[in-house]
Amino acid sequence: MTDFSERYGPWALVAGASMGIGRAFSHDAARRGVNVVMLARGEELLRQIADEVRDEHGVETRPVVADLTDPEIGSVVAAATDDLDIGLFVYNATIAMHGRFLDVALDDQLASVAVNCATPITLLNMLGRPMVERSRGGIVLVSSNGGTAGAINFGTYNAGKAFQWILGETLWTELRDQGVDVTTIMVGPTSSPNFNAFQATLDRDLCDRRDSDVPLDRARARLLYPSTPEEVAAAAYDALGSDSPVCFSHPDDDWIFRASLALPRDEAVATWRGLQETATRTPDRIAR
Repeated sequence: MTDFSERYGPWALVAGASMGIGRAFSHDAARRGVNVVMLARGEELLRQIADEVRDEHGVETRPVVADLTDPEIGSVVAAATDDLDIGLFVYNATIAMHGRFLDVALDDQLASVAVNCATPITLLNMLGRPMVERSRGGIVLVSSNGGTAGAINFGTYNAGKAFQWILGETLWTELRDQGVDVTTIMVGPTSSPNFNAFQATLDRDLCDRRDSDVPLDRARARLLYPSTPEEVAAAAYDALGSDSPVCFSHPDDDWIFRASLALPRDEAVATWRGLQETATRTPDRIAR
Protein backbone atom coordinates (compact mmCIF):
# COMPACT_ATOMS: atom_id res chain seq x y z
CA MET A 1 0.00 0.00 0.00
CA THR A 2 3.08 2.27 0.05
CA ASP A 3 2.56 3.38 -3.54
CA PHE A 4 -1.00 4.43 -2.74
CA SER A 5 0.01 6.53 0.27
CA GLU A 6 2.88 8.14 -1.62
CA ARG A 7 0.63 8.98 -4.55
CA TYR A 8 -2.43 10.14 -2.61
CA GLY A 9 -1.23 10.99 0.88
CA PRO A 10 -0.43 12.14 3.36
CA TRP A 11 -4.06 13.14 4.01
CA ALA A 12 -7.41 12.19 2.52
CA LEU A 13 -10.60 14.17 2.96
CA VAL A 14 -13.77 12.07 2.94
CA ALA A 15 -17.04 13.99 2.78
CA GLY A 16 -19.94 12.04 4.24
CA ALA A 17 -17.49 9.97 6.26
CA SER A 18 -19.25 8.53 9.27
CA MET A 19 -21.72 5.96 7.90
CA GLY A 20 -22.07 3.33 5.20
CA ILE A 21 -19.94 3.92 2.11
CA GLY A 22 -18.24 6.96 3.63
CA ARG A 23 -17.16 5.02 6.68
CA ALA A 24 -15.76 2.32 4.38
CA PHE A 25 -13.87 4.94 2.35
CA SER A 26 -12.36 6.30 5.58
CA HIS A 27 -11.28 2.86 6.79
CA ASP A 28 -9.86 1.82 3.41
CA ALA A 29 -7.85 5.02 2.97
CA ALA A 30 -6.41 4.51 6.46
CA ARG A 31 -5.70 0.83 5.73
CA ARG A 32 -3.67 2.02 2.73
CA GLY A 33 -1.59 4.27 4.98
CA VAL A 34 -3.30 7.65 4.46
CA ASN A 35 -4.39 9.94 7.29
CA VAL A 36 -8.05 10.92 7.07
CA VAL A 37 -10.01 14.13 7.52
CA MET A 38 -13.53 12.89 8.13
CA LEU A 39 -16.36 15.31 7.41
CA ALA A 40 -19.97 14.73 8.45
CA ARG A 41 -22.87 16.48 10.13
CA GLY A 42 -23.47 14.35 13.23
CA GLU A 43 -20.74 15.11 15.76
CA GLU A 44 -21.11 12.21 18.19
CA LEU A 45 -21.04 9.45 15.58
CA LEU A 46 -18.35 11.20 13.55
CA ARG A 47 -15.97 11.40 16.50
CA GLN A 48 -16.69 7.77 17.37
CA ILE A 49 -15.86 6.56 13.86
CA ALA A 50 -12.80 8.81 13.63
CA ASP A 51 -11.45 7.22 16.81
CA GLU A 52 -12.27 3.78 15.39
CA VAL A 53 -10.36 4.46 12.16
CA ARG A 54 -7.38 5.90 14.05
CA ASP A 55 -7.15 3.04 16.53
CA GLU A 56 -7.63 0.26 13.98
CA HIS A 57 -5.14 1.48 11.38
CA GLY A 58 -2.63 3.56 13.31
CA VAL A 59 -3.09 6.75 11.29
CA GLU A 60 -4.12 10.25 12.24
CA THR A 61 -7.73 11.29 11.84
CA ARG A 62 -9.36 14.68 12.07
CA PRO A 63 -13.16 14.88 12.45
CA VAL A 64 -14.73 17.99 10.94
CA VAL A 65 -18.36 18.64 11.82
CA ALA A 66 -20.02 20.44 8.92
CA ASP A 67 -23.28 20.61 6.99
CA LEU A 68 -22.74 20.06 3.27
CA THR A 69 -25.74 22.26 2.46
CA ASP A 70 -24.00 25.24 4.11
CA PRO A 71 -23.18 27.93 1.51
CA GLU A 72 -20.01 28.63 3.51
CA ILE A 73 -18.85 25.00 3.38
CA GLY A 74 -15.69 25.98 1.50
CA SER A 75 -14.60 28.35 4.26
CA VAL A 76 -15.43 25.79 6.93
CA VAL A 77 -13.34 23.07 5.29
CA ALA A 78 -10.49 25.46 4.46
CA ALA A 79 -10.24 26.60 8.08
CA ALA A 80 -10.28 23.01 9.34
CA THR A 81 -7.60 21.74 6.93
CA ASP A 82 -5.37 24.77 6.37
CA ASP A 83 -2.34 23.03 7.90
CA LEU A 84 -2.75 19.76 6.00
CA ASP A 85 -1.50 18.43 2.66
CA ILE A 86 -4.59 16.74 1.18
CA GLY A 87 -3.74 14.41 -1.66
CA LEU A 88 -7.02 12.49 -1.88
CA PHE A 89 -10.58 13.81 -1.97
CA VAL A 90 -13.62 11.55 -1.78
CA TYR A 91 -17.03 13.12 -2.25
CA ASN A 92 -19.57 10.69 -0.87
CA ALA A 93 -22.72 12.54 0.08
CA THR A 94 -26.26 12.87 -1.15
CA ILE A 95 -29.79 13.89 -0.36
CA ALA A 96 -32.31 11.57 -2.00
CA MET A 97 -35.82 12.79 -1.32
CA HIS A 98 -38.55 10.31 -2.23
CA GLY A 99 -41.66 11.49 -4.05
CA ARG A 100 -42.98 12.87 -7.31
CA PHE A 101 -41.19 16.08 -8.26
CA LEU A 102 -44.08 18.47 -7.60
CA ASP A 103 -44.87 16.77 -4.30
CA VAL A 104 -41.42 17.28 -2.79
CA ALA A 105 -40.87 20.50 -0.87
CA LEU A 106 -38.81 23.08 -2.76
CA ASP A 107 -36.45 23.54 0.20
CA ASP A 108 -35.68 19.81 0.15
CA GLN A 109 -35.07 19.89 -3.60
CA LEU A 110 -32.69 22.82 -3.28
CA ALA A 111 -30.85 21.09 -0.44
CA SER A 112 -30.43 18.07 -2.72
CA VAL A 113 -29.03 20.29 -5.48
CA ALA A 114 -26.64 21.91 -3.00
CA VAL A 115 -25.24 18.60 -1.76
CA ASN A 116 -25.14 16.84 -5.13
CA CYS A 117 -23.96 19.76 -7.29
CA ALA A 118 -22.92 23.02 -5.63
CA THR A 119 -20.88 21.66 -2.73
CA PRO A 120 -18.71 19.29 -4.77
CA ILE A 121 -17.95 22.18 -7.15
CA THR A 122 -16.86 24.31 -4.21
CA LEU A 123 -14.67 21.64 -2.65
CA LEU A 124 -13.17 20.47 -5.93
CA ASN A 125 -12.07 24.00 -6.75
CA MET A 126 -10.45 24.34 -3.34
CA LEU A 127 -8.78 20.92 -3.15
CA GLY A 128 -8.05 20.27 -6.83
CA ARG A 129 -5.82 23.28 -7.45
CA PRO A 130 -3.09 22.26 -4.95
CA MET A 131 -3.11 18.74 -6.41
CA VAL A 132 -2.42 20.14 -9.87
CA GLU A 133 0.32 22.36 -8.47
CA ARG A 134 1.99 19.29 -6.88
CA SER A 135 1.33 17.14 -9.98
CA ARG A 136 -0.16 14.36 -7.88
CA GLY A 137 -3.42 13.52 -6.18
CA GLY A 138 -6.65 11.59 -6.44
CA ILE A 139 -10.34 12.45 -6.64
CA VAL A 140 -13.24 10.03 -6.18
CA LEU A 141 -16.82 11.06 -6.90
CA VAL A 142 -19.57 8.71 -5.75
CA SER A 143 -22.31 8.79 -8.36
CA SER A 144 -25.02 6.24 -9.15
CA ASN A 145 -26.34 4.22 -12.04
CA GLY A 146 -29.57 6.08 -11.35
CA GLY A 147 -27.90 9.06 -12.97
CA THR A 148 -28.12 7.41 -16.40
CA ALA A 149 -31.84 8.13 -16.82
CA GLY A 150 -34.83 9.93 -15.47
CA ALA A 151 -37.37 7.91 -13.56
CA ILE A 152 -39.98 8.61 -10.89
CA ASN A 153 -39.74 9.50 -7.20
CA PHE A 154 -36.07 10.51 -7.17
CA GLY A 155 -35.93 13.32 -9.73
CA THR A 156 -33.41 15.62 -8.11
CA TYR A 157 -31.33 12.67 -6.91
CA ASN A 158 -30.99 11.13 -10.38
CA ALA A 159 -30.28 14.55 -11.89
CA GLY A 160 -27.66 15.29 -9.23
CA LYS A 161 -25.91 11.98 -9.77
CA ALA A 162 -25.90 12.60 -13.54
CA PHE A 163 -24.22 15.93 -12.79
CA GLN A 164 -21.53 14.21 -10.71
CA TRP A 165 -20.98 11.53 -13.35
CA ILE A 166 -20.40 14.01 -16.18
CA LEU A 167 -18.34 16.30 -13.97
CA GLY A 168 -16.18 13.35 -12.97
CA GLU A 169 -15.58 12.34 -16.58
CA THR A 170 -14.60 15.92 -17.39
CA LEU A 171 -12.10 16.05 -14.53
CA TRP A 172 -10.73 12.64 -15.51
CA THR A 173 -9.80 13.85 -18.99
CA GLU A 174 -8.71 17.36 -17.95
CA LEU A 175 -6.52 16.47 -14.97
CA ARG A 176 -4.92 13.15 -15.85
CA ASP A 177 -2.13 14.80 -17.84
CA GLN A 178 -1.46 17.04 -14.84
CA GLY A 179 -0.83 14.14 -12.48
CA VAL A 180 -4.23 13.99 -10.80
CA ASP A 181 -6.18 10.73 -11.00
CA VAL A 182 -9.98 10.89 -11.04
CA THR A 183 -12.61 8.19 -10.95
CA THR A 184 -16.38 8.23 -10.61
CA ILE A 185 -17.91 5.13 -9.14
CA MET A 186 -21.36 4.42 -10.52
CA VAL A 187 -22.84 2.85 -7.45
CA GLY A 188 -25.52 0.20 -7.71
CA PRO A 189 -27.44 -1.38 -4.84
CA THR A 190 -25.31 -1.18 -1.70
CA SER A 191 -26.13 -2.36 1.81
CA SER A 192 -26.97 0.46 4.21
CA PRO A 193 -29.82 1.28 6.60
CA ASN A 194 -31.41 3.43 3.88
CA PHE A 195 -31.05 0.77 1.19
CA ASN A 196 -32.26 -1.97 3.52
CA ALA A 197 -35.38 0.10 4.19
CA PHE A 198 -35.93 0.34 0.42
CA GLN A 199 -35.24 -3.37 -0.05
CA ALA A 200 -37.99 -4.17 2.46
CA THR A 201 -40.54 -2.53 0.14
CA LEU A 202 -39.76 -4.70 -2.91
CA ASP A 203 -42.09 -7.03 -4.72
CA ARG A 204 -39.71 -9.97 -4.66
CA ASP A 205 -41.62 -11.90 -7.30
CA LEU A 206 -40.30 -9.34 -9.80
CA CYS A 207 -36.68 -9.80 -8.71
CA ASP A 208 -35.89 -13.42 -9.56
CA ARG A 209 -34.38 -13.09 -13.05
CA ARG A 210 -30.64 -12.73 -12.35
CA ASP A 211 -29.53 -14.17 -15.71
CA SER A 212 -31.91 -12.16 -17.89
CA ASP A 213 -30.64 -10.01 -20.76
CA VAL A 214 -33.50 -7.57 -20.18
CA PRO A 215 -32.10 -4.49 -18.35
CA LEU A 216 -35.11 -4.10 -16.07
CA ASP A 217 -34.99 -7.75 -15.01
CA ARG A 218 -31.26 -7.59 -14.31
CA ALA A 219 -31.59 -4.32 -12.40
CA ARG A 220 -34.43 -5.71 -10.29
CA ALA A 221 -32.49 -8.87 -9.48
CA ARG A 222 -29.50 -6.79 -8.40
CA LEU A 223 -31.68 -5.18 -5.70
CA LEU A 224 -31.68 -8.45 -3.78
CA TYR A 225 -27.90 -8.89 -3.90
CA PRO A 226 -26.34 -5.54 -2.95
CA SER A 227 -22.65 -4.78 -2.69
CA THR A 228 -21.12 -4.01 0.66
CA PRO A 229 -19.80 -0.51 1.39
CA GLU A 230 -16.33 -2.02 1.64
CA GLU A 231 -16.59 -3.38 -1.90
CA VAL A 232 -17.57 0.07 -3.17
CA ALA A 233 -14.64 1.81 -1.47
CA ALA A 234 -12.09 -0.78 -2.62
CA ALA A 235 -13.35 -0.68 -6.22
CA ALA A 236 -13.07 3.11 -6.35
CA TYR A 237 -9.60 3.32 -4.85
CA ASP A 238 -8.34 0.49 -7.07
CA ALA A 239 -9.68 2.33 -10.15
CA LEU A 240 -7.68 5.51 -9.53
CA GLY A 241 -5.26 5.96 -12.41
CA SER A 242 -7.12 3.55 -14.71
CA ASP A 243 -7.96 4.07 -18.37
CA SER A 244 -11.68 4.46 -17.68
CA PRO A 245 -13.32 7.50 -16.09
CA VAL A 246 -15.94 5.33 -14.35
CA CYS A 247 -15.83 2.20 -12.24
CA PHE A 248 -18.19 -0.25 -10.59
CA SER A 249 -18.27 -2.43 -7.49
CA HIS A 250 -20.05 -5.33 -9.24
CA PRO A 251 -20.04 -6.63 -12.83
CA ASP A 252 -23.84 -6.41 -13.04
CA ASP A 253 -23.65 -2.67 -12.35
CA ASP A 254 -21.30 -2.30 -15.32
CA TRP A 255 -23.69 -4.37 -17.48
CA ILE A 256 -26.74 -2.36 -16.40
CA PHE A 257 -24.90 0.93 -16.99
CA ARG A 258 -23.95 0.00 -20.55
CA ALA A 259 -27.36 -1.50 -21.30
CA SER A 260 -29.17 1.58 -20.05
CA LEU A 261 -27.05 3.90 -22.19
CA ALA A 262 -27.62 1.70 -25.27
CA LEU A 263 -31.41 1.92 -25.01
CA PRO A 264 -33.51 4.54 -26.77
CA ARG A 265 -34.23 7.22 -24.22
CA ASP A 266 -37.90 6.37 -23.80
CA GLU A 267 -36.97 2.77 -23.06
CA ALA A 268 -34.23 3.82 -20.64
CA VAL A 269 -36.65 6.00 -18.69
CA ALA A 270 -39.23 3.20 -18.72
CA THR A 271 -36.61 0.81 -17.35
CA TRP A 272 -35.72 3.06 -14.43
CA ARG A 273 -39.38 3.84 -13.79
CA GLY A 274 -40.07 0.12 -13.71
CA LEU A 275 -37.25 -0.32 -11.21
CA GLN A 276 -38.83 2.22 -8.89
CA GLU A 277 -42.20 0.54 -9.33
CA THR A 278 -40.69 -2.66 -7.97
CA ALA A 279 -41.30 -1.06 -4.57
CA THR A 280 -44.73 -1.56 -3.09
CA ARG A 281 -44.65 1.44 -0.77
CA THR A 282 -42.53 4.40 0.34
CA PRO A 283 -39.48 3.24 2.31
CA ASP A 284 -39.29 4.00 6.02
CA ARG A 285 -35.95 5.81 5.63
CA ILE A 286 -34.33 7.94 2.93
CA ALA A 287 -30.87 9.49 2.51
CA ARG A 288 -30.87 12.94 4.02
